[in-house]
Amino acid sequence: MTDEADEAAFNTMASRLIRREALRRAALELSTATPVGLESALAQISNEVTAEAQEAKEGRALAETAKGPASLRYR
Repeated sequence: MTDEADEAAFNTMASRLIRREALRRAALELSTATPVGLESALAQISNEVTAEAQEAKEGRALAETAKGPASLRYR
């Protein structure tokens, strides 16, 4: 084999190993059977709930702003 063929074979094997390791780590993070995976899943849920609550709060604030100050509203 030539140097170029050796380098291509090495790059192919390295890419395959890196991809396999990335998939293994992703699976570990998604698995709730491990402490790291459970922590990751709970953190993701918490972030989503917090973002939804913030969006709802901003939506209510915009609705109140659109109505105008309470002192100017007709009752």
